[in-house]
Amino acid sequence: MSHSRILLAACAAGALLASACDKPKMPTPDVPPTILAEPAGPVAPADAMDTVTETLKAPMQVMVVMDSSNSMWGQIDGHSKRDIARKALRGIVDRNPEFGAAGLIAYGHHSQGDCNDIELMRSPGASEPLADVVDTLVPGGKTPLTAAVEAAAEALRFQDAPATVILITDGIETCEADPCAAAAALEARGIDFTAYVIGFGLSADEGHQVSCLAEETGGKYIEASDADELSEALESVAGSIGSGPPDATAVTAAINAPANVGIGSPFKVAWKGPGTESDYIDVVQSGHEHTRGEISYAYTQQKGGKQEGDVPLRAPGIPGAYMLRYVWAGPQGRTVLATQPIEVTDSEIALIAEPAVGIGDTLRVAWRGPGNDGDYVDIVPSGDTRTDGEKAHAYVKGQDTLVLRAPGKPGAYDLRYVAQASDGRRVIKVLPLEVTDTRVELAFNPSARLGETLTVDWSGPGTAGDYIDIVPRGYARTSGETSYAYTREGNPLDLPLPGEPGKYDVRYLLQSSEGRTVLKSVPLTLNDTPFDVSPDKASGVAGETFSVNWTGPGNDGDYVDIVRRGDDRTRGEKARTYVRSDNPLSIRLPGEPGAYDLRYVFVSSTGPSVKAVKPIAVTRADVKLDVPASVKAGESFPVDWTGPGYANDYLDLVPDGHTGASGELSYAYAIKEKALSLRAPDKPGRYTVRYVLQGPDGRTVAATMPIKVE
Repeated sequence: MSHSRILLAACAAGALLASACDKPKMPTPDVPPTILAEPAGPVAPADAMDTVTETLKAPMQVMVVMDSSNSMWGQIDGHSKRDIARKALRGIVDRNPEFGAAGLIAYGHHSQGDCNDIELMRSPGASEPLADVVDTLVPGGKTPLTAAVEAAAEALRFQDAPATVILITDGIETCEADPCAAAAALEARGIDFTAYVIGFGLSADEGHQVSCLAEETGGKYIEASDADELSEALESVAGSIGSGPPDATAVTAAINAPANVGIGSPFKVAWKGPGTESDYIDVVQSGHEHTRGEISYAYTQQKGGKQEGDVPLRAPGIPGAYMLRYVWAGPQGRTVLATQPIEVTDSEIALIAEPAVGIGDTLRVAWRGPGNDGDYVDIVPSGDTRTDGEKAHAYVKGQDTLVLRAPGKPGAYDLRYVAQASDGRRVIKVLPLEVTDTRVELAFNPSARLGETLTVDWSGPGTAGDYIDIVPRGYARTSGETSYAYTREGNPLDLPLPGEPGKYDVRYLLQSSEGRTVLKSVPLTLNDTPFDVSPDKASGVAGETFSVNWTGPGNDGDYVDIVRRGDDRTRGEKARTYVRSDNPLSIRLPGEPGAYDLRYVFVSSTGPSVKAVKPIAVTRADVKLDVPASVKAGESFPVDWTGPGYANDYLDLVPDGHTGASGELSYAYAIKEKALSLRAPDKPGRYTVRYVLQGPDGRTVAATMPIKVE
């Protein structure tokens, strides 16, 4: 079986060596590449793998895979992760000039929502400085990290020569690919392909999902939470290239837990071991050998990296034989140091749920119990013995799995089965539940322009009713926002921006049983954009169509209109053309002569607003009529005319003094070069022949001529 190393630097890995020194190579048996070291204490020892060293002759090429997804706009200590990554990368190249020979593949830098947005930006050894190429990237898209790593491997011809890929990503896969399966396939197919993962700003659980890229290929996963740790991680990765995985047999651990636990029951595991950051104890099916796919796990370091004794775990909900394991997050990747079998037994009354849930998150609860009418499962503050005033509840009747919503405030709670009997309610099962202060992040370009759409990557509870909004800077209320979108609509979210430049806040609001709570607020600067309208002439004839050049964002809904001089309303316009039609666009002048304003009307989340105004004058159309002085009642008579002859213009006959643009007694459309005639009414009297101009603002009488009917 071939061996590969992938160097994945999550969110901000630096350049890597274009060629590296020879490195040792370990043969892979037909078991997962997990080293089992001999533990201390009462736990039975596991066999350790034998290590064989092989020297590779071919030079190794390196490719950096840089995350440029929209989440790279997220901030750490007041700086975007994009800028921190740029600085760290430039620093590693300055300190190690040979790293500048690495190639570069980027993803997420061209378009939003495109899982194919992956581009080879620089081949290994190219002349343009690596750091300069990285500086051109502007975050904006998704995180197809799996496909990007595969593309990097292919670009390095990993099946023909040793290759190292450095992925730089601040998030997990968002394009429905399986990074663990991809890493295993690359390991199997490659000559010597190695992966290192640096998780920049990733939570422990997120790191847990991507570290397999390194573990499957003999590389290393490193967490980095700020700029200094990122630089240190890059230095560590650089030092690891060319060296084989360290010996794990000298590190030992031991665990001690009950031999039997009931389904869904909480229990604690005593342990001895390295206790390093990201070490954890997990529960797996007996015989499970991978360091992923566990049923549940808990870190040995709790609450800010402090070691607080026994590790709390929750038993699976299905009876059977399981295995507890101490997993060391060592320099060579995850390594199982100790194991202990544990039997999970059935129970007549049980609540089966995760031991911890984020604020506002959905908690799924399987249960065993009487299941009578009126029985329910609830969440109450820890130690509350009352059977009312619960924070959430769900009746068990007819439901195998219940769904409850966690409270909006972190803290210690109890999950309870409450039985309804003839003598009242009684609590028959209690399970401790920790509601944690869920990590919330908002990532977006902090400087936007009027007319743009703000794309926001978010992490948070994402429960029903949660939303992200835009408000003026410092606005504290949880209503009256200028723009918003519910988190259920997807991730990332596109928010329309307000219509005025200035300082704003983008906020995440949690909707819980306690009401709305602002969990996160990130500043946004909204810059102005140029607007202008420029007609091809300053005046025109009533009803005439003329050309207008315009400047503006050209968003859906934006339009150019014509209003009476000085009218500042955004309704009642005399003519309107949407700017999406063309530039220059065509617009018809009103049919009524007079002084008007030509305007660009910008439509935003806060409604329409006038952004540019130019005065125009509308002159009367030149219309002439020639009719007989008198005609006989009921007879047709000819009408000679000259005029613009716009579509739907017409000539009509009305009683003398009639002013309305309807109610005519006879009419004919004004079609040029066509003889027209009107029919006189049967009643003698004085009448008027009129030319009616059909403009964008309606009908206007442009000329009249009296006629007598005898």
